[in-house]
Amino acid sequence: MSAPPDPPAAPPTVVVPAYGRPESTRRALRSLVDAGATAILLVDDAGRGHGDVLGAEFPGVEVLRTETSVYWTGAIRLGIEHALARGARSVLLFNQDVTVAPGYFERLSATSARFPGAVIGSAVVYAQREGLVWAAGVRMEWFGRGFRVLHHGTGADDLPAEPFSVDWLFGMGTCVPAGVFGKIGLPDADRFPMAWGDADFTLRASGAGIPVLLDPRLRLAHEVGPYDARVAPAPRFSEYVSWLGSRHHNISLSAQREVWRRHGPRGLWPLSLALRFAFLLVNFVRIRLLYPE
Repeated sequence: MSAPPDPPAAPPTVVVPAYGRPESTRRALRSLVDAGATAILLVDDAGRGHGDVLGAEFPGVEVLRTETSVYWTGAIRLGIEHALARGARSVLLFNQDVTVAPGYFERLSATSARFPGAVIGSAVVYAQREGLVWAAGVRMEWFGRGFRVLHHGTGADDLPAEPFSVDWLFGMGTCVPAGVFGKIGLPDADRFPMAWGDADFTLRASGAGIPVLLDPRLRLAHEVGPYDARVAPAPRFSEYVSWLGSRHHNISLSAQREVWRRHGPRGLWPLSLALRFAFLLVNFVRIRLLYPE
C-alpha cells in the first residue's frame, strides 16, 4: 500500500511592499486575491504606496503604513514581524510589480508539504515578453562572473519539471517558513535597504543548512524595470556608473561588497569581488553591443 500524500501546508501571509506605482500594486493585489491568498499585508512605505485607496478597494488586505521611507527590505521586515506576531506559519515575500496566476497557492502548498522547512522560490517571467524567463533562482560563481541568474532569457516551457536547489532567491514569490526566521533572523534592512537584502537573507539560509529551492511550476509575471535592456534602451555609461554608486540599485557596489565580505570565499573575497567588478564593466559593453538604442 502506498503512503498517503502529505497534507497541504497552511497558506502563507503575503507581504507586499508598496511605494508609488498604484496601478502595478493594484494588479498584484488583484492577482493574489483571485488566486486565493488568505492573508495579505500591504506595507505602505512612507504613505506613498496608496494604502488608503487600495485598502478600500481590497477590504481583505491589511495595510501597514510607515512614517518614513524604509525601502523594500525595511517594508518586508516590518511585514514579517507583524505576520509572526499574528502567528503566521510562513511568509511569502512579494513585490508590488509581480502577479500570480490562479492555482499558485495550491501548488505552493503542495511543494511546501513535500519539502517541510525549506525556503521555496518561484520562477519569474517577463510580463512584457510572454513566456520568457527573467529568473529561476541564482547560483554563485565566486571566481567568475560573481553569480549566474538561472535560465535567464530562456523559454518558460524549457524549465525543469521538478524543484531544484539554488544558492539564493530573489525576494519575489519566495516562501519562508516561520522557523527559518528563528534560526537566521530577519532580512538586514540596515545594510541592504533596497537591493541585495533578499540575496543576503537566502544566502544566510543556505549557509545554515536550510534547503533553498526553486519550484519552476510556481510562476510570477514581473513588470521588469528599465535596468533590463530587454525591455528598455541600454543605459548610458554615466547612468550605469550612477547605478553602481547607489545604495538602492540592483547593482549597488557597496551592497555587493558587503555580500562578498559576508558570504564570499574566506580570505579571498576581495579577489572574487574584483572579478565581479571586471565582469560588470565588460557586461556594460556587451549590453551596449547587443541592445543598442
